[in-house]
Amino acid sequence: MGVLSIEPGIQLGRYRVIEKIGRGGMGGVYEVEDDHGVRYALKSPVVDINPSADVTRRFAREANALRMLDHPNLVAAVDVFVHAGHLFLIMEKVVGRPLGRLISDGPLDPRKALVFARQILEGVGHAHGQGIVHRDLKPDNLLVVDMGGWERVKIIDFGLVKLIGDVADAFGAAALTRTGIVFGTPAYMAPEQALGRLIDGRTDIYALGVILFEMLVGRLPFNDKDPLTLMKHHAKTPPPRLDQVIDARWVTPQLIVLVEGALAKDPDHRFPTTAAMISALDDAFYSLDAV
Repeated sequence: MGVLSIEPGIQLGRYRVIEKIGRGGMGGVYEVEDDHGVRYALKSPVVDINPSADVTRRFAREANALRMLDHPNLVAAVDVFVHAGHLFLIMEKVVGRPLGRLISDGPLDPRKALVFARQILEGVGHAHGQGIVHRDLKPDNLLVVDMGGWERVKIIDFGLVKLIGDVADAFGAAALTRTGIVFGTPAYMAPEQALGRLIDGRTDIYALGVILFEMLVGRLPFNDKDPLTLMKHHAKTPPPRLDQVIDARWVTPQLIVLVEGALAKDPDHRFPTTAAMISALDDAFYSLDAV
């Protein structure tokens, strides 16, 4: 399969490309318009880097997985089609600010951080219920959308999903994802992921624990420019406790338990499900009323 040049004005199936708007974990992202004038986001695989059948299979797996999901905190998949031997995914076009941009301005208000974390957990929990693990949760994959008086977090880029159970069997994910192959972003990578071991929904919970720490503190629990060093820290180094890095009354015992429960090195010591973490999160949220 050769390289397909995607430029403004090109017609891909029934969609006309408007402009490139970003890059996801597996390919470029473009704003497109259908023949009724409706705007969407189009995602393409990285064929210019690695035009292998493996890339196409991974992208097809993502497309099928996304079309199974329907939740207000997840970007909706609208269409999947092939054009000139290339596979494309059409998603709802979401306008929002990456969570990473908000964090770059400093720590968030703890209540806002918990509200955002709860929304992310609800979206991820829906995906887990469909047998889908995101495995690349990070602030740049989280869009904060202004809903007119309140904010909604939308999870984007399921380009690195791992399908489990019956879903994995249906889409052939077992042949694509093997123990010893590492995907994800080192700064948010769970220990089992960094070590190339089998992952499940608790891997996403760890990543959310890192994101929650970052929202509350304004920095990551581990900072290093070298990706391998970062992965080693996540695999072996205990994260700092909130009360070790923040001297504030709002750092309640419940909030410490919440973050530590998400960042446990051993998956068996982590929150087992998003529902369990939501329960602890609600306890932490209400504990703030007493300070």
